[in-house]
Amino acid sequence: MFRPNQTCVVRSIAGYSVYGQPQEGKRKREKCAIVRYVIKNEKSSVRADSSATRGNAREQQADAIFLMSPNTTADIDSVIELHSHDFRVVSKEPRFAISGRLDHFEVGCSYWSDNESTTTS
Repeated sequence: MFRPNQTCVVRSIAGYSVYGQPQEGKRKREKCAIVRYVIKNEKSSVRADSSATRGNAREQQADAIFLMSPNTTADIDSVIELHSHDFRVVSKEPRFAISGRLDHFEVGCSYWSDNESTTTS
């Protein structure tokens, strides 16, 4: 049973630029429920030859799974804004009630950083 308890903003993708970058479309407030919301800092390799230099940096990573209503505008490559964080939708799976009707969508997301945000040209 789907019971949304959070409000998020879904930025849909209107299309892609000549460089293949997604272009931002409409913004819509929607209700959602959080299943998993993990943001962590991990060490990541800075250089390809890091085995010799052992150089690394802290990289913020996040995994999130949200439940969205059956009429959601979220789709693959859409951006979901929640709690001042942006998440890019990487998967969208339908989930059904016991009766067989569509109950909600399970949306898998990855962290969307500011330098990856969509631009319009």
